[in-house]
Amino acid sequence: MSATDPTTPDAARPDAVAPLSAEQPGSGLVRANLIGTVIFAIVIAIGIPLRDERPAQILVGAVSMVLFAIGAVGCLWAYVSALERSRVDEIGVANLYLLTGTTAPTKVKRLMSVLLGAQVVVAFAGAIIGAVGLTGSQVNALAFGILVPMFPLAMNSLWAVRHGAYGPRIDPSVRPTNKKIG
Repeated sequence: MSATDPTTPDAARPDAVAPLSAEQPGSGLVRANLIGTVIFAIVIAIGIPLRDERPAQILVGAVSMVLFAIGAVGCLWAYVSALERSRVDEIGVANLYLLTGTTAPTKVKRLMSVLLGAQVVVAFAGAIIGAVGLTGSQVNALAFGILVPMFPLAMNSLWAVRHGAYGPRIDPSVRPTNKKIG
C-alpha cells in the first residue's frame, strides 16, 4: 500500500487533512472561538424578535460587551506576546490578526476566518435589523453586536502568537535582547 493508494486509510495518507482535535496545538482557542460565535448568533437570534423588550436588550448588550472585553484583552495580550516573539521571528500584523500566509495550517485558517466572517455578518445584520423602525429615544441594543468581532480577532492573534509559523527576522542587524517588554 502506498501513500497515494486510494485504499490507504486517510490517517496514513500524508496529503490527508486531519480534523481539528483536542491534541492539536491551539485547538482550545479554535473551540473557544466557535463557542463564542454560536453564543453570539443565538443571542442575536433571540434579540431580533424581542428587540423592544428590556430583558432582550440587556442580554444582547451584556453578551456583546463580555465578548468585546475578552477580545480587547486577548488582542492586547497577543500583541505584547508578539512583540516578545518578534525579536527572533518576522511577524506581520496581518499574519497575527488574520492568520495570513503560512502562519496557520489551512484548516485552522479557514475555520477561524469563517468564524470571524460569521460574527461580522451577524453583527451587521443585527444592527441593521435593530435600526429598522426606531423612533425618537428608542435604543438599538442590537448595535452592541458590532463590538463582538474583536473576540475572533483575539482568538486569531492568540493562536498565531502561540502556535503560528513565522520566518526569521528579515533585518539581521537587529539583535534580540533578553530584556522583557512591559
